[in-house]
Amino acid sequence: MIKLKYILIIAAWFIIEQTEAQTLLSKSEIIKIILESSFDVKVAENAVETAKNNTSIFNSGYLPTLNATAGINYNKDNIAVEFQDGSERSLDGAKSDSKNAGISLNYVLFDGFNRKYNISRNQENLNRSQLNARAVLENTLLQAFTAYYEVARLEQNLESLIETLSISKERLVRAQYGFDYGRNTKLDVSNAEVDVNTDSINYLNARQNFSNAKRNLNYILGRNVAPIDYSVDTTLTISVIDDKDAFENQLLTQNVQYLIAQSDVSLRQFDTQITSTNYLPTLSLNGGYNYRKGNNNSASFTASNSSNGLTGGLTFGWNIFDGGLTKTAIQNAKINESTQETLLLQIQNQLQLNFENAWGDFRNKQFIVQAQENNLSTNQLNFERTEEQYRLGQVSSIEFRTSQTNLLIAQTSLIQAKYEAKLAELTLFQLAGKLQEANF
Repeated sequence: MIKLKYILIIAAWFIIEQTEAQTLLSKSEIIKIILESSFDVKVAENAVETAKNNTSIFNSGYLPTLNATAGINYNKDNIAVEFQDGSERSLDGAKSDSKNAGISLNYVLFDGFNRKYNISRNQENLNRSQLNARAVLENTLLQAFTAYYEVARLEQNLESLIETLSISKERLVRAQYGFDYGRNTKLDVSNAEVDVNTDSINYLNARQNFSNAKRNLNYILGRNVAPIDYSVDTTLTISVIDDKDAFENQLLTQNVQYLIAQSDVSLRQFDTQITSTNYLPTLSLNGGYNYRKGNNNSASFTASNSSNGLTGGLTFGWNIFDGGLTKTAIQNAKINESTQETLLLQIQNQLQLNFENAWGDFRNKQFIVQAQENNLSTNQLNFERTEEQYRLGQVSSIEFRTSQTNLLIAQTSLIQAKYEAKLAELTLFQLAGKLQEANF
């Protein structure tokens, strides 16, 4: 029964292997897909375009306004008129009409520097939108490559499991031959079958996790989640980073979260300045041209009249006292400014903490990789010796299985350590504002 179970599992494994046509999804393609298809990146880019529009001269208030108006009125009245000499006249359905047209120009000469501060604020808001787009891109890149590396890690784990399963199959064949020739007991064969069965199940479970990881990567990239007929690049290079100061010095000059916080401080300062302009007067220039023509009814003394001409003038306005609304608004604006400066200091301290933790984590992960490499070498040598002794009948199947399991654990632990070290490296690059320069 156990042997039949093993055969079915192995058959299923070969079916899966043979039906999947693998195409490579490279790291450069990941970056390209994110730039072209990521929903979050697109939304952030649209926000940048909106901010650019807001910095246009057409949104500055420095251009004049020009308005044109035109109208026509018709009247049909029943009129009764009594003149000074006592005579009377009445009209039914007396018709009259009037036409008018005009164009007016208005230009604000001075508005208390409101336009100036608004332009500066819009420029700073564009800067913040660009920084936010960069932050979204960095987070999306890190999220995508975290998923990409998980696929790569599981792919390498599968290779180790395939190797382990192959060794277990070979051991089963040897145990069966040994039993047939009276060198092994039925228990040896049963133990070998159980181990093959266990390794097969482990492989299929890992295969399922591998497929799930591929679908998760598709989702993050904004692709159809179903197709998983692709492979990933499992080559991995961990950078050598020894100059801690070089990275740390860039925290307050390149880190995007800190730059966003700085921008928020500037925006609050502009809010205070804009609110303060309510204390200052405004001066506007206005001019225009007007035309009017009217046709009167027969009861009027004149049959028609018309007029046209230019108008012009200056308008001065000064809200001397608004009941304290401006004063209150300025006080609140200054409080918001102070709050944002406090948040900036908090972010600075948080970044310093995150950097120290990330640096320590990266150095620790580097050491673990070296230790796991040594551990793998030791286990590989131990397994080769045990395998040779097993073939000579000098060790038991239990000792051989223990050595085999230790080798598999060493292989998967090294793979895990390498990818954890790579993610720790990328975290350092992100904190230093250099993620887009990282070697993925």
